[in-house]
Amino acid sequence: MDRFSLQMSQVVKRLFPFGRGLCHAYWAPNVWALYNTADKVISFSLRMLGFNIHTVTASLTGGLVGDSAPYAVLPQITPMVSLFLVVLAIFPCIVQIWRHPQQQHVTQWVAYAYTCGFMFGWHVHEKASLHFVIPLSLVAIVSSEDAGHYIILSIVSCYSVFPLLYEDEEYPVKVLLLIIHGAVMWRSFSLHFSNENARGHLSCGYPSLAKIRPDLQSRLIAVFCNKENGKSGLVGKIGHLYIWGMIVAEIWGRLLHPYLLNNKLPFLPLMLQSIYCSLGMLYSYIFQLCQILLST
Repeated sequence: MDRFSLQMSQVVKRLFPFGRGLCHAYWAPNVWALYNTADKVISFSLRMLGFNIHTVTASLTGGLVGDSAPYAVLPQITPMVSLFLVVLAIFPCIVQIWRHPQQQHVTQWVAYAYTCGFMFGWHVHEKASLHFVIPLSLVAIVSSEDAGHYIILSIVSCYSVFPLLYEDEEYPVKVLLLIIHGAVMWRSFSLHFSNENARGHLSCGYPSLAKIRPDLQSRLIAVFCNKENGKSGLVGKIGHLYIWGMIVAEIWGRLLHPYLLNNKLPFLPLMLQSIYCSLGMLYSYIFQLCQILLST
């Protein structure tokens, strides 16, 4: 019985790692990666201006709760704050389910709940993005907008786990797999939606858009539905720029950083990768939230 209790306590600690820091050693691409970066940028700027800002080296990844102060400027984040933000983020979905229960949206709702846990959860690992990327693959064929969102999300999710395969001989394999994955997705979805009328879905598949005033409606369609000036695309101009930016970030971290900075700032490539992927994950969170709020 004692051995069973010991094993169960270990399971509980693994499921709820509140004794660990807010972030993993490699920041998962979520809100806390952006929060960490903001604290570092603000504290660095204040030190440059002459303010006495105390910082703890590497405290954002390993400190025990209550025993360290990882943030130099911004408010400290506790497990209860993280839990509150997760519940708050899920709340619009709960309200929509209560008001407009629809069986066909169950997969989207489950994926959104997982996304909220990933974006605001405590000590999240980058691999946890699979919890919502896989369910959203079932939704991607519903519309070209869902397909475009899934293409970006899937590429970001795959790219964010690159640091887990850190051996030099593994690098060509993971890059080649990501290229093949992206190309197959792009080609498959393009063929699937090639016969879709670009002007046939004015409300972008969401009837609630029709209730919004025309100027705001057109902006929402352009931003979240990848349509601009009557032209339709899977990821849109912003999506294309984001993917190209990801390539630039990888070239910097893999080639330019070691050449230009040598051994200086060794954390910068991983930090840049985490921040850049966080922006893609934040886009996915906003896209899913808009889908839920606009669905009836």
